Amino acid sequence: MLSVRPKITDLNFHLFARNIHPELFQVCASRLIERENYSLNLKITTDGHAISFHHESIILTEVSAGAHHMLPSSNILISHPIEGTTIDQAVYDEQVGFSSKVQLECVPAKMFVSIQQQLDQRVECEGLVQRFESNGRIAFGAISYINVQAFRKHVKVRTFHTFPETCSIIKSDTQFKLTQSDD
Repeated sequence: MLSVRPKITDLNFHLFARNIHPELFQVCASRLIERENYSLNLKITTDGHAISFHHESIILTEVSAGAHHMLPSSNILISHPIEGTTIDQAVYDEQVGFSSKVQLECVPAKMFVSIQQQLDQRVECEGLVQRFESNGRIAFGAISYINVQAFRKHVKVRTFHTFPETCSIIKSDTQFKLTQSDD
């Protein structure tokens, strides 16, 4: 397993209207959450994450990955580099709403260490956590954390990915929401 993350400048954010084959990523941790109206497949990868939301025949997959990944070119709804703060919204097939805020922050070293320690204290029952090995130059490795709040008609997903080499953190707040009414 990779112990070092890719360069933060090489990371991209994508939303696909399809499933993404797991063999395209090196998956470090995963979890499946099922509700009566949808299922959510969470994966922490060496680069970031892949989150698939399934509702009836609709599949939306959010991916945070390095530019080196050969991702599909079909059914891309959103695609852009991860830099600064970006807000994305989409409604797919008038049934599923998607909103996401992705933020790249470079923080002072002291603050980064504090954030890293807070994330390191997270346990699996609070979400999905992956602790990466140190690269040898820094005393600690990167951490990825995914927190989920799953409700009947929507789900909120927060992700945190740390990059010790540059004291950077990528945070995302995503929501998938069923938009059709109950008749």
